[in-house]
Amino acid sequence: MSASTTFGRSIGAAIGKSAAYTAHAAIRTAQGTGRFGQDVLAGTTEGYTSKASELAERRLALAAQRQAPVAITVTKSKRRVTA
Repeated sequence: MSASTTFGRSIGAAIGKSAAYTAHAAIRTAQGTGRFGQDVLAGTTEGYTSKASELAERRLALAAQRQAPVAITVTKSKRRVTA
C-alpha cells in the first residue's frame, strides 16, 4: 500500500466518522427537543434529498458535455498577393 493510499484512507475515515457523529447528534437532538427537533430533522432530510438529486443531475449533465465531441471549424485564410 502506498503512502498516498494510506493518507487517503485516513482522510476518508475521518470524514466518515465526522458524518456519523453529525447524523447521530441530529437524531439525539430531535429526540430530546420533541416536535421542533423532529421537524428540523424532517426538513434537513428533505433539503438534503432535494439538493443531492439536483447536484447529481448537474454532475451527469456536465459528464455528458465532456464526452460530447467538440466540433472545430477550420477556415482557410485569404492569401495576400503581392505584385
